[in-house]
Amino acid sequence: METTVMNFFPALDAGYEPKDYAYAKADIPIGTFVATLDFMLWSKSGLTVNCFFTLTDSGKKVTLSVYRKAANQDRYMAGGTEVRYLPFGTSVELTIEANELGKPLLVDMVIRKN
Repeated sequence: METTVMNFFPALDAGYEPKDYAYAKADIPIGTFVATLDFMLWSKSGLTVNCFFTLTDSGKKVTLSVYRKAANQDRYMAGGTEVRYLPFGTSVELTIEANELGKPLLVDMVIRKN
């Protein structure tokens, strides 16, 4: 199976605009939200998948990171969901909590059945 995560410049060439998505801790809401996965980018290091979502209720655009899990070196898990193969446009339920520094952390992503 081929990953849907894109590299930065090909994503820009395809019309995706990462700059339109909030990432500051003050701009990311905490709680559980229904969202659409708009696109995903590899981080520069390749250790993180940056996921770009539109929150369904508010229309707010946010970005959250999914980190490679140490126990599963080749898996990028948000809860029980491996994110690398999700099609863009997938409807998901996100659970976002604040870590010890107050930074938003994506702790779970569940694919919604339409």
